Amino acid sequence: MNSVVRITTVIVLVLAAGFGSNGVAVAARASDSPKRSSGPEQHVVTIEKLRVHYVESGTGSDVVLIHGNAGDAADFEFGVMDLLSQNYRVIAIDRPGHGDSDRPKGKEASVEYQARILHETLVNLGIKHPVLVGHSWGGSLVLCYALKYPDDVTGMVLLAPAAYPDDREHALTKVLTKTPVLSNVSIAIGKALFGHLFLKQVLNDAFYPQNVPTSYFKLVAKTWLGDKQLRAYLEDQLILNDCLRKMKDQYSDIKIPVVIVTGDNDKIVSSKDNAYRLQKEIPGSRLIELKNTGHEIPLTRPESIFSAMKLMTPLPGASTATSKNLVTVVPGPDSYFSE
Repeated sequence: MNSVVRITTVIVLVLAAGFGSNGVAVAARASDSPKRSSGPEQHVVTIEKLRVHYVESGTGSDVVLIHGNAGDAADFEFGVMDLLSQNYRVIAIDRPGHGDSDRPKGKEASVEYQARILHETLVNLGIKHPVLVGHSWGGSLVLCYALKYPDDVTGMVLLAPAAYPDDREHALTKVLTKTPVLSNVSIAIGKALFGHLFLKQVLNDAFYPQNVPTSYFKLVAKTWLGDKQLRAYLEDQLILNDCLRKMKDQYSDIKIPVVIVTGDNDKIVSSKDNAYRLQKEIPGSRLIELKNTGHEIPLTRPESIFSAMKLMTPLPGASTATSKNLVTVVPGPDSYFSE
């Protein structure tokens, strides 16, 4: 996670200083764009006086998708929802302050708080015992949810999860978490620098070694840089380590089926320090390492999520035999995992 910490620290420094930049944007590698799904239905539910936006598609047992930071439910509309909705009822939710969901005012939206909002949302929707799928920061949230509500989860699929604190966190970042630097003026000024200097580089790092899809870059350029979304991104990034420190010693208590999916070229969240370490902590958990794959698994390797679901919940008529090997290495993109 040191790349995220480095980028976040620079952004927060700019916000704290209260000035922007007219620098030249870093060139992002563009690629042919995946097709965004047009099928999911858009919905909004009110939880604790906050709007929670989600999209839904398919029928069957419930699968709930939780995006990372930054991001929103649309991250799963480039292949994941189309694949999963063939066999499951799939719900992708915007976390507080991201996408079209509200962020609470006057209180910290910690991982624990967001787990509670997620639980209340699912109860409101009548969703019981879902499989939770979390990407990156969303993986942290899913882990927290499983620890808080162990009887309300059937299983977890964790995609490039941020499971452990980064001990190399900059000291200034710790100070700034307790400093009211995120004023509206600072956000507005700092947004220009973030948009022009960092967005493309962040995406290059997240998609590496694949290219950034053109349509996806256009989408996030419109959505990630809103004042609400940028504030949510910064606040989420600044609070994550403290939450992970509280959770990390409890992972061995998780008793539900867990499949962890990680890329061997992840430049955002170290697979060695997170995915592999986590797999050793959670009894009976499975790990799939995707070769020639980086951090953006939902967009670059959507088929791997469907494969992870099959490992945990075999489809009707499928063989129930499972491999004793808890770690599986899968070849590069465009190859489907099979046991």
